[in-house]
Amino acid sequence: MKTPLVFDIARGSFADGPGIRTVVFLKGCPLRCPWCQNPESHTAEAETFFYPENCIKCGNCETGCNSLARQTVGQYYPVEKLAKLILRDKIFYRVSDGGVTFSGGEPLLFIDYVHEVARILKRENIHIAVETCGYFDFDQFQKKLLTFIDLLFYDIKLIDPEKHEMVTGKSNELILRNFKKLLETGINVVPRIPLIPGYTATEENLSRAAEFFNGQKIEASAFLSYNPSGIDKWERLGKKPPEDISPKPMTREEEQKWITFFNQSRRPKNKPL
Repeated sequence: MKTPLVFDIARGSFADGPGIRTVVFLKGCPLRCPWCQNPESHTAEAETFFYPENCIKCGNCETGCNSLARQTVGQYYPVEKLAKLILRDKIFYRVSDGGVTFSGGEPLLFIDYVHEVARILKRENIHIAVETCGYFDFDQFQKKLLTFIDLLFYDIKLIDPEKHEMVTGKSNELILRNFKKLLETGINVVPRIPLIPGYTATEENLSRAAEFFNGQKIEASAFLSYNPSGIDKWERLGKKPPEDISPKPMTREEEQKWITFFNQSRRPKNKPL
């Protein structure tokens, strides 16, 4: 079983699913989206964030940083330890219809690990959601996780296969194939489109996404706002941020323009707008 590192645990979250949730972020992802909000999730190995504003220039970097200028990103949690931490907030899940969400990175790189944690949580009837980029082994997912998952957030970024590979480093063939297979299983899947200036938020991409969704008879979809906080994280990792990434988020008006365009593209051609 692959043993992933956890780079963050957000307790008491009202995002990433219904109700009050604990969101577990696993380290490691097959894609390299330049707009990624969590670039520290790309590699599966531990890394270090550097906060120069905390540095007191004591010269003790090798033995430990008392000023928290250097902070390790990535910690291993044994299955039982993570499950116990999640279950601390069981009462909040129950009163709010909340639960746990596995995110990343790409949590489905670690199907065996997530399966073991989910198996413990389901004994307590905890609602389980997963956020995925879609690049995973479907057979293993179906065999080990399908019956444990209540909700799957599935990100559809770029429809054109060449652009998808050029931008993210991977073809979208597996992603779209897995998506179609999931729809056949009857699992609750919520497709999401990140609205990234100059990348996914274009008329070409959104019209093709609408056409693809129409072909799969998808009733509803969601959108993810662009968060430029990843730029700062790249720098704290000591790496150069990707070029051509906007340093500011879209305005609500800009987002709504693209959402309206997508929704209009989804309407049947024989019906008036």
